[in-house]
Amino acid sequence: MRPSICSLAFLIGTCSAQGDLAALLSSQADLSTLLELVGLVDGLAATLSAASNITIFAPTNDAFAKVPRDEPEGAAVEYRNETVAVAALLANHVFKGVYPSDVITDVPTFAQTLLNSSYVTATQPFSNITGGAYNGLVKNENDVCVLSGEETISTVTQADIKLGEGITIHKVDTVFSFGAPLQLFTYRAGYRAMNAALEAANLGFDVGLSGPDQKGLNISDFTIFIPTDAAFESIGSVLESADLATLQEVLKFHIIPNSVIFSPSLGNVTVPSVQGTNLTFTVLPDGSAWVNNAKITFPNTILFNCVAHVIDTVLAPGEFNRSSLKPSAAVGERLSFPSASSVAVLPFTSVAFEGDTMTYASTPRLLQTVAAVATSPSSASAASSSPPLAPYTGSAVSLATSGMVVMALAIGVAALLM
Repeated sequence: MRPSICSLAFLIGTCSAQGDLAALLSSQADLSTLLELVGLVDGLAATLSAASNITIFAPTNDAFAKVPRDEPEGAAVEYRNETVAVAALLANHVFKGVYPSDVITDVPTFAQTLLNSSYVTATQPFSNITGGAYNGLVKNENDVCVLSGEETISTVTQADIKLGEGITIHKVDTVFSFGAPLQLFTYRAGYRAMNAALEAANLGFDVGLSGPDQKGLNISDFTIFIPTDAAFESIGSVLESADLATLQEVLKFHIIPNSVIFSPSLGNVTVPSVQGTNLTFTVLPDGSAWVNNAKITFPNTILFNCVAHVIDTVLAPGEFNRSSLKPSAAVGERLSFPSASSVAVLPFTSVAFEGDTMTYASTPRLLQTVAAVATSPSSASAASSSPPLAPYTGSAVSLATSGMVVMALAIGVAALLM
């Protein structure tokens, strides 16, 4: 099975003769592996060469060499015999829109790529986000970095190589990773309580897998808030007495449907949850972001079909008055279940992906410190109603439904999310 070059051309949009991508890659000794991989997908080099308003992130030979071969990205590189996997890998490195290095700031910009749900092999899909998988662009001191799945950070080693007027190429030192399914992420990142709670709740829809063996309706394009294990333990007494229906309501309150919401787009807005009750967002001048009385402590994890934000307390269904937020209070004083007491062992213990050998042993410092939202007075309360980098992206590509909904959310049009 080979991906349709016509579909790639449709995604890229208006095309005009720009340059010869194969010739450019051939002239760069450290991009020979990329040149070989591009050559495996019929017509891809010519299609990208003719495209307008895209940014290509080009992994160097060393970047490809260090990808573990037991991961989907590494298998695609090693064996060269699964064209769809190779095409998916490359599509994840092509951004819709032109992003020169000098417009990247210390507040991340999340942009969509050409990796969409059409890339499926016999063993796995690679992304299921409408309009294309997201990756993040952020400045790290003097470096421009790209944030992708599995807590991967890639650093631009050579920026702003131009191929005609509509294509910008940046070399990177690390191959981008695909977003993991939600349950796999919670296992690998150590959020086992959320993993077990989702297993026990049997919500009736699948939260990040696909295929005939999966139970429930597969959903995409959502935002989920993941309480830490400590957050679950602090309300253990409530969970011990909760019936299945209550657990389901609590977990549904942690999910926003039909929109992939990254933290830089947040403002002081309310948004409906899957449970039906609104979630209230608050952005403070210090750059912290809150959902109801929970602080977002680790934002913007890019997953297979959604974005996840880690929070420091479990949310309780019900309307929340922003004026009651006490951001200086300790987490134990902000419990949504004020009568709860802590327990050492939670009532649900069965987890998905038990035995998976990969874990995130240490979270990169950049992911721990990167700004969740802008802190300037003009941008802290709400995002602009225009997409980021509008002067650079041109008219060739639209950021599609999810991106537009995020911008609408930022100015308070929460009804669009339902």
